[in-house]
Amino acid sequence: MNMNNGRRYSIKVRIKAKNLRRKGQTHREIAKELGIALGTASLWTKGITLTDRQKQKIEKRRNRVSPNFSIEQRRIQAFKNLSRFWKPKPTNKELIQRIISFYRKHGRIPYKREFNNTYIEYKKNFGSWNNAIKIADFEPNPIRFSKRFQAKDGHICDSYAEKIIDDWLTKYKIAHEKNLKYGNTTKMTADFSCGNIRIEYFGLAGEVEGYDAVILKKRKICKEKNFKLIEIYPKDLFPNRLNKISGLTKLKNKKIKSSR
Repeated sequence: MNMNNGRRYSIKVRIKAKNLRRKGQTHREIAKELGIALGTASLWTKGITLTDRQKQKIEKRRNRVSPNFSIEQRRIQAFKNLSRFWKPKPTNKELIQRIISFYRKHGRIPYKREFNNTYIEYKKNFGSWNNAIKIADFEPNPIRFSKRFQAKDGHICDSYAEKIIDDWLTKYKIAHEKNLKYGNTTKMTADFSCGNIRIEYFGLAGEVEGYDAVILKKRKICKEKNFKLIEIYPKDLFPNRLNKISGLTKLKNKKIKSSR
């Protein structure tokens, strides 16, 4: 999925935009037909060159709409239209200040995925995300799953993300077990178990080779054993959206009702 101003577009929309460009449509025509921003249409079709014949046809269409505009005037107007969607790149000082501001607000340094929109700028300007963190005078985050954290209930968690989940369950007094095996026939364990419910934090989904295969295996086991599987991803934790996950909300509400 592609995203623009919070709205998601399918790959099919992007492919259609490219096909329309190859057929000789202008960026404005593509944007209007697909309901996307002009800047998005330009970005998606970058590198597609129009033939001389296609350019001539475009001029004929434009002459029907605004016959008094010269080619140069149209270019100037097009630049003005596109410039509305272009934002100046942040300076190094601004990039570092964003890290410091995040720390002051949240009490921890950010993960690079929380700065997705500008991560490429950090990599380009500082060589790597960790270099930027060091320049901001902080110690880089340990590699996920390489450092253990202790939750409020004493559970030892494999990552800071798991600690957030564990502390959330403790906060709402939801009884849970850590690293319970899925059964005697497998060495796989669940991050958290609440009766017949399994809660998994899939923090490396789509990032580490073989990890997605593990996700599929756990889904299959849960289906076979009739376990309800609640899947949690980084987007659910940064920022914290655990209260918006349907399965967890039901667990919380059930606990609140039973305690009354």
